[in-house]
Amino acid sequence: MTLKNPNFKEVENLEDIFIIQAYAALDTNDYDSAQTAFANAYIINPNPNYLKEILGILVAQNKLQEAQKEAYAFLEKYPKDEMVRSVLIGILTNTKQFDLALKEAKLLLQYHKNAESYELISSVYFLHQDYKNASKYLQLAYHLNPNPILLDKLATTHLLFLKDSKTAISLYETHIKTQEITKSIGDKLAAIYLESKLYLDAARIYALLFEETNAQDYARLVLEIYTKTKHLDLAESFLLKHSNIAMRNALLFEIYRLQKDTQKTIKQAEIIYQNTQDSNFLAYKAMLSYENSKTRTKTYLQAIENDLKEAALKTNEALYWNYLGYLMIDHDFNDSMRIQKGIKYVQKALEEDPSNAYYLDSLAWGYFKLKDCQNAKTIIEKIPNSEIQKEEELKTHYKKILNCNP
Repeated sequence: MTLKNPNFKEVENLEDIFIIQAYAALDTNDYDSAQTAFANAYIINPNPNYLKEILGILVAQNKLQEAQKEAYAFLEKYPKDEMVRSVLIGILTNTKQFDLALKEAKLLLQYHKNAESYELISSVYFLHQDYKNASKYLQLAYHLNPNPILLDKLATTHLLFLKDSKTAISLYETHIKTQEITKSIGDKLAAIYLESKLYLDAARIYALLFEETNAQDYARLVLEIYTKTKHLDLAESFLLKHSNIAMRNALLFEIYRLQKDTQKTIKQAEIIYQNTQDSNFLAYKAMLSYENSKTRTKTYLQAIENDLKEAALKTNEALYWNYLGYLMIDHDFNDSMRIQKGIKYVQKALEEDPSNAYYLDSLAWGYFKLKDCQNAKTIIEKIPNSEIQKEEELKTHYKKILNCNP
């Protein structure tokens, strides 16, 4: 817009009147009147902000050619103005005048060596597809202002355009160590590690994200990686370190079970049962204790039986009825009544699962102990031979029962 100098009469506060007129015109989208009012205000008081308002109006109207001329005219008067030169660079890039944009970006840097100027020239180099220089100036911008947005631009440039994942990883890792971890940064770095099959590094980042955000999904991802890569010791350490992980006690139970650490598994089952009164864990504790005990006195067995019976009564789980029954049959202490009770418990299991090979074996073994050879043979022969051959104990029982004599 060419500024003319009309002969304004002496009017008090005329500048303020023009400013009011300009903003009133903007409120009604009367851009031409707004420009005229700001131009008149500038004639009275050559405040460069009025010219900036005019430039902003032209950009808002997408009159980029006219805006470009206004910006150049402004910079002839005020060459060090950072905002207007930045706007001009934006206009030039939007109109694909990349060489002129680069020239202006270099001029901007002569006057203002700050993060914003470095980032702006980086974006121009990026449009030139000069990714090496784009990353160079982004690095300078990030050095002055180490914020996550600049970091992400810089790392993404290395990763996607310079095909340099090593530098991208280094940038993310350094930022996490010197600044902070954020969800955006952590997610992207973990994704790079997973893509590179660096699973433990991905788990480490997810663990940091869990500590930062308390989001349970991150804890789940950590544990999934550790279990799939068979690093159960790391899964155990992670669970022990963080008491706020959902279902932590149950997960520790599974870890100990997979590690075949019987004592820890038994202890964890007891903890869970005490905290939840979940009878399944009472049964697990009883069965594991029995299987790993060397001394099985009658008193000891009665304690195991009491826990199993309580769990079976509360859950009606066939596994527990069979386990209880077989335990009483196998450790009969020469007491036929004890064997008969054991048979009744096994029969409860068979009511729930009548074709289960192990339950049928327990029942046949009970009849064998009572020297009821006919019933024992009838029951054991219901088990397919293929199932019998899978287990040494079933094969042993089968042979003894076939040779049973009353």
